[in-house]
Amino acid sequence: MAKLIIAEKPSLALNIVKSIGKMNREDGFYFNEEYIVTFAFGHLLKLYDIDDYFDRGKTYWNLEELPFIPENFKFKLPDDPGIKKQYKIIKNLIKRPDVDEIINCGDADREGEVIINNIIYRIFKEENVNKRIKRLWLPEQTQQTILKELKQLKDIKLSKNLYNEGLARTYIDWLYGINFTRYTTLKAGAKLPVGRVLIPVVKFVYDRDELIKNFKPETFFEIAAFIKKDNLEIKTKLRDRKFSKEEHEKADKLLNLLRNEKAIVSKIDKKELKKKPKKLFSLDTLQNKLFKEAKMSLKDTLKNLQTLYEKGYVSYPRTNSEYLAENEKDKVKTLIETIKDTFNVDIEFKDSKKIFDSSKIESHSAVMPTLKILGDNVTTDELKVYNTVINRFISNFLSEETIIEETYVLIKVENEIIELKGNVIVKEGFLKYENDMDNKEKLPKFTLGEELNCVFEVDKKETQKPKKVTEADLNNFLKNPFKKQEIDELEIENDDKDYKDILAGVEIGTVATRANIIENAKRYEYIKTNKNSLICDLKGIKLIDILDKLNIDMSKEKTVEVGKELKQIYKNEKKIEDIIDKIKNELFKVINKSGNLIIEKIDNRTILGKCPVCGGNVIEHEKAYGCDKWKAGCKFTIWKNIASKKLTQKQATQLIEKGKTGKIKGFKSKAGKGFEASLKLEGAQVKFDFNN
Repeated sequence: MAKLIIAEKPSLALNIVKSIGKMNREDGFYFNEEYIVTFAFGHLLKLYDIDDYFDRGKTYWNLEELPFIPENFKFKLPDDPGIKKQYKIIKNLIKRPDVDEIINCGDADREGEVIINNIIYRIFKEENVNKRIKRLWLPEQTQQTILKELKQLKDIKLSKNLYNEGLARTYIDWLYGINFTRYTTLKAGAKLPVGRVLIPVVKFVYDRDELIKNFKPETFFEIAAFIKKDNLEIKTKLRDRKFSKEEHEKADKLLNLLRNEKAIVSKIDKKELKKKPKKLFSLDTLQNKLFKEAKMSLKDTLKNLQTLYEKGYVSYPRTNSEYLAENEKDKVKTLIETIKDTFNVDIEFKDSKKIFDSSKIESHSAVMPTLKILGDNVTTDELKVYNTVINRFISNFLSEETIIEETYVLIKVENEIIELKGNVIVKEGFLKYENDMDNKEKLPKFTLGEELNCVFEVDKKETQKPKKVTEADLNNFLKNPFKKQEIDELEIENDDKDYKDILAGVEIGTVATRANIIENAKRYEYIKTNKNSLICDLKGIKLIDILDKLNIDMSKEKTVEVGKELKQIYKNEKKIEDIIDKIKNELFKVINKSGNLIIEKIDNRTILGKCPVCGGNVIEHEKAYGCDKWKAGCKFTIWKNIASKKLTQKQATQLIEKGKTGKIKGFKSKAGKGFEASLKLEGAQVKFDFNN
């Protein structure tokens, strides 16, 4: 008898085949006497759309059918020949009389649980099959781990709650997404996708933009101090001296008093401190580090990390924990010996609660390297991600201590105080691999009682407006929606509450989906990238306004409430039906309450200016910028592609408003020769101008 392994993706199937060894290949699967290995393409099945439940073709959306709550959620095969073919192959393999055991080898997460179980259970029902089902759970895709886990397969019943949580998440997102997307779209007259995690992302960026827009700077004054010593000039300030705009005279008065006073060094405190490395990486902390230091997007970090995982070089990437499980200590000891020999580094095993803590792990341990030695089959970006992961691992197990000397100098000027702080590295330790030292100034040598050359002045300052949102800010917000923190403040000595919240579902989305949700918000034109920041686009601003008018609550509080309920399903404290009924009541309440409300329709057209021919609006079309009065006979048109050069919206606007553009490079003649020129309007005609 044979065991049938169903992998989530062809790449995973191939890794399993290579690990087992000596397998024959057929169309859509591999086999030997003991195993058959086949694969899905991720989601082979997807939920019905509303039209599918009515057994009809695609129809126009209408309010009368909303809200729509299926009596039973159903899945279908997409209308794709390749998917249908592979599904049939899997079905025939499951039916084979020589197959007595089916092994779910979806990715080691709730989504992988749902993807493969849905295929198995659907085929069981269609073909009246009932066979034993096991789970192959792979924390990493090395040969050693695959062979080890094949020998200790888990009964599928042990992951039933994970499956139920995954199903519930799928149903809930469908209910909110389908109903509210159709509802807002029909009300607004423009397509407005709505999602349980999507909207808090847009709202976070929107709120920050509003803070920036409404920010009014306040003037204040400080007493700046300039200390000259040993060819160094240090700019600092008086401690606890801040004057409001109305207290300018008070600041000037203090300045006059200080000009005749001596600055005396009254205290010098030097102490050596052992500096500890930051914890191992969860996916989000790795994404944040690479965004900050390498400007790598969250999406690209996940993509590169996933590829490294599939190549067997790192452990499972979609983890929300920075800790390792206590039962992994022996594996880590072996890994340390491998890294020590391979990279010639002096590392040793450390049995520390700051590294090993099973209570802070939901499904997967922190990201770490595997026993597989890095080959040359990696890209530059993959290497950057791998080095970041392995350097953090080395930092946590390095034998050499990291010691810094911290210097504190207190200077008195009459009754006023100046404080100086500086750091010097005594033993570099893990800073060779991860230099996260604060950039405190290097201080000259001071002597107790020394009189210093110190000059003072009144420093006029303004309160700084909030910074624009970055992807890292969004990542932190989604992980800790009720906690104010900056990217540099992720390292928390006592993080018990953080992990208690994560395990209770106090987060928005999952660590695996956040990067994709942010990309969707950009794709829907709700937010857009502005240099290295994010801002709310016009469509996103209108969306937030419309949701408010329609009483649709997709706030962070609401989303977290759903997340907590999903965890209750995982813990078998709630049933899927309980949450579905609650959402059903909510949908009816919202749509019935605002169903007759009339709101202003969204005009998606971009208006560039007034038509120079008839005075109508010049709007953007797919291939040109043209007058919206074309039905009345106005033919004014500026083609986007002129002499092999694509005209930008900014250039077209300049041409309409001023009748002429600045010089534009990149035009090509019919002979293929490049040239530059301005464009000008002559009546309704666009002409080249070489005289500019």
